[in-house]
Amino acid sequence: MFAITRLLCLVAMFACATVSSAQQKFLIPEKIERATVVDENGVTQWAEHKAEECPNCVGKGKVKCTTCERFDEDAVNCPDCERKEGLLAVCRMCAGEGKLPDPLEKALCPGCQAAGFLICTVCAGGGRLKVGGAKQWSDCPACRGTGRFDCGACDGKRHVEGAGLKPSLAEAKDKDLQKAMTATDAALKQLGKYATMGGDKVRKDVKALQKIFESVQSTYPALKRLPDSFEDYMGKIYAGAQFQGSDENEAETIMMVKNSAEYFLKHQKRMLELVQKRAEANAKVGEAGKDEKAGKDAKGK
Repeated sequence: MFAITRLLCLVAMFACATVSSAQQKFLIPEKIERATVVDENGVTQWAEHKAEECPNCVGKGKVKCTTCERFDEDAVNCPDCERKEGLLAVCRMCAGEGKLPDPLEKALCPGCQAAGFLICTVCAGGGRLKVGGAKQWSDCPACRGTGRFDCGACDGKRHVEGAGLKPSLAEAKDKDLQKAMTATDAALKQLGKYATMGGDKVRKDVKALQKIFESVQSTYPALKRLPDSFEDYMGKIYAGAQFQGSDENEAETIMMVKNSAEYFLKHQKRMLELVQKRAEANAKVGEAGKDEKAGKDAKGK
């Protein structure tokens, strides 16, 4: 059994009030808002989206790379910043755009959470390992020295589309919103209970997580793409099974994907709530209009 030193990249979620350009941080889904305006008829409409400056990167689109900040000084590879001068990585809160996108139209990828890639957790993204008592570095057997894998859920675009409702998420009908909300709540409940320890049951646990993704794939196109991408990802990570601590590594890799998908669904749930809130407000306006018309008709008689 070989022994290696492995760093796992763990990303935390923070509120906007605590963001700084030194770390990768994310908006709290439950606190996201989307501006509306009331027209001359009292109907609530979506306001034109005005892209706000990203509070994480302060509009720069890049932040200090957190993937390689604990690598050895002689590290030559990083899948995030590529070890270029300044060691700056693409900001994941805004996916490098410097501005926050319209949350009704775009969401962070449920597979990579806007990294644009899936990190190799066997080598922690460094692409190299020192096996046993070896003094020389060798390419990681999982990623073959790249430190990363392609993300099939977003195809490297970092952002994905939201709920695939007609005519759109913003203008979806109440029955479709209710159906989507029910499915989303059920998936979030399952994800909240999900856990894995890796080991002999790791492949069974991967299948269980895939089934959760598949339970809402009819609502979310990105989650239809995620199961195959996730399975392929884990297939690569299994190449590190001969190393000490591989069970824990596989478990943390699975949970990293689980957390990304959970964040995506929480974001979409918030969008569904905002769309429902607007629809309910307009329904009341419609009922008030009917009552007023009925009153006028009664007086006319």
